Amino acid sequence: MNLWLSEIAKAVNGELKIFSTDVLVKNFSINSKSIGKDTLFIPLKGSRFDGHDFVKEALQNGAISFISQKDFDDLKVPYVKVGDTLLALQSLAYFARRKLNDLKVVGVTGSVGKTSTKEYIFNVLSLRYRAFKNQGNFNNHIGLPISILNMPEDTQVAVFEMGMSNFGEISKLSQIAKPDIGVITNIGVAHIENLKSRYNIFLAKSEIQDGMPESGILIINNDNDILNLHKKEFKRKVVTIGIENESNFRAQNVQKHQNGFSFEVGGYTYFIKSFNFHDIYNSLFAIAVGTILEIDRELIKEAILQKERLKRRFEVINKGSITVVDDTYNASTHSMLSAIDSICEFDGKKILVLGDMLELGEFSEEEHRRVGRYILQKPIDVVICTGKDAFYIFDEAKKKDGVKAYFVSKDECLDVLKREVTSNCTILFKASRGIKLDEVVDEFLKER
Repeated sequence: MNLWLSEIAKAVNGELKIFSTDVLVKNFSINSKSIGKDTLFIPLKGSRFDGHDFVKEALQNGAISFISQKDFDDLKVPYVKVGDTLLALQSLAYFARRKLNDLKVVGVTGSVGKTSTKEYIFNVLSLRYRAFKNQGNFNNHIGLPISILNMPEDTQVAVFEMGMSNFGEISKLSQIAKPDIGVITNIGVAHIENLKSRYNIFLAKSEIQDGMPESGILIINNDNDILNLHKKEFKRKVVTIGIENESNFRAQNVQKHQNGFSFEVGGYTYFIKSFNFHDIYNSLFAIAVGTILEIDRELIKEAILQKERLKRRFEVINKGSITVVDDTYNASTHSMLSAIDSICEFDGKKILVLGDMLELGEFSEEEHRRVGRYILQKPIDVVICTGKDAFYIFDEAKKKDGVKAYFVSKDECLDVLKREVTSNCTILFKASRGIKLDEVVDEFLKER
């Protein structure tokens, strides 16, 4: 987005310093090392670092100006002095979003499935509109504002993933992004350590409505028990997706194929190249968004078919007769159970390598035991658990006759796998990102 420095100063209620001639800013960065042409550097102050220490480096790398909480009058470069650079970043994104009156925005939040849902929606939008999405994990109070500022001015539709860990965070993101369509993928137990109950998580996710216009539309997963139970509490028009429950966009006649799933919605047959059953829900959100924004059904079918599989999100890797499923990007109870369900659809011997689910606080033991009890109902052959609280998964899973259950250190996982892996075998690796179970996946694949 192109903004004049004088315009920026006014938007963030800042003071222009060393200013003689106005400067046109075309790019925005919080990283002094990734500075492009005509870039404004916005240094942020954290608990262990201060971006102001890198202002000179940013200028050396080509920054045209910067915003600062400190005085840098010795640099002889025009800049904007503010009281708080983080608030300035958010205020500037708020200002920039409102300059784009014709822009349609889709906001995506939920306990799990946000990124995959965002990708499906983006694929659908891209086939008709000039579409934009926030990259990677740029879904918080820093990433979303910088994404908005770097969005091309000719963008017609944007889809923004919105993450949170406590009350008020989704509200802030929603008020900045001003979504026309809100998506809540589900309500699980991620962040229950802070919020204490699933209903509180529901309330925190519901904050996505705070920046939506009165005419905004909220799309929810009607099969999720909390969303189904409390959907009448929403203040915007609600559109539902689902498989089990009657919904506005309901997948029926779901069929598993060698390379994915087919299903019918409203008389149209769709296909996704995914082995994860939960991706049907993610694609249903894209079908709903595309339909609301009047995209041709044939284009929607093409878009969800072409959606790329994301790294370490139920990524299926074939090594001869052995299938590795790398789902180590993150984990919650809901996504654990869903991944186990999906693995049960694979042929041959089934091995689970499971690590801790983090940020569960006082609920951690019960949620890990819940996963272990779930395994008792499934045709799983081997369960390998690693991490502190994964012990509780092991403690439940070992109760099943015919299942080999191990509780080992992360370094010992490979030794157990060497003993247990046979031909025609599927191995699921899943844990929260902080456990770094992806390192075990990489080592295992290196040795195959």
